Amino acid sequence: MPAGTRTRDWAKFDYYALLGIDKTADARQVTRAFRQEAKRSHPDVAPDAETAARFSDIAAAYGVLGDRQTRDAYDQMRAEYQRRAATTEPAATTSTVRAPWSVRRAWTVLLSGVLVTVLGVGAAVLTWSMFNHDRYLSSRYTPVTATRVDLNGAPMVRFRTRTGGRILVREPQQHGDPSALGPTVKIRYDPTDPTQVIVDDNNMGRDITFAIVALKLLIGGPVFAVLGARRLRRAKAAR
Repeated sequence: MPAGTRTRDWAKFDYYALLGIDKTADARQVTRAFRQEAKRSHPDVAPDAETAARFSDIAAAYGVLGDRQTRDAYDQMRAEYQRRAATTEPAATTSTVRAPWSVRRAWTVLLSGVLVTVLGVGAAVLTWSMFNHDRYLSSRYTPVTATRVDLNGAPMVRFRTRTGGRILVREPQQHGDPSALGPTVKIRYDPTDPTQVIVDDNNMGRDITFAIVALKLLIGGPVFAVLGARRLRRAKAAR
C-alpha cells in the first residue's frame, strides 16, 4: 500500500481497517487508535523498511481520518467506489458461465459430424470419378476445331477427321451461352465413330472446386463428430 494522502489512493485503501477502528468511530477514537498503532510501528521501535512503510501508511490514514472535511470526502469516494464495484462484478461473473450440453445436443452434433464426413467421402469419390472420366475421354477422343452450322434452325457442327472424312453432326451441348462462342467451337470426336462428339472443355476449375468442397467436409465432419462424442460422454457422466 503506498503512503500519502492523495485522493487517488482513497478508493483503493481502507484507512479504517488500517487503524483498526469502525467507520462510526469519533475523532477521539481515531486519535487514540493512531497513537497506539504509531507506538508499535515507529521506526525507533523497529528500524527496518517494513516498519517504516507501515508507519508512513498509518500517518497517511490519520491524515485523512483525523480531519473532518477530509474524512467526509474520503467516505463519499469510498462509497461511490464500492457501489460501482457491486454493480459491475455480477455482470463480469455471469458472462463467463456456460450451460453444459444436454445428451440430445451432443448426439445431434455427433451424428451431424458423421453425416458431414460421409458427404465428404462422397464428394471426394465424385470428384475423382469425374476427373478419371474426363481423362479417359481426352485419351480416346480426338480434338478438332469444328465450324458451327445452322441447319433449318438446328445447331450443327461440321469438321474434317484426320483421315479426311467430312462429318456433319448435331452440336454437343454447351455450358453457358453457345452464341458467345463464335463461328467455331473446339470438340472431340470418337475415331471409331466420328459422329460421336463431345465438347473439348477444360474442367480443371470444376475439379478443383469439388476437391475443395470435399476437403472441407472431410475436415469439418470428423471435428464435429469428435466434439459431439466428448460432450456426450460428459453429459452422460453428469447425469
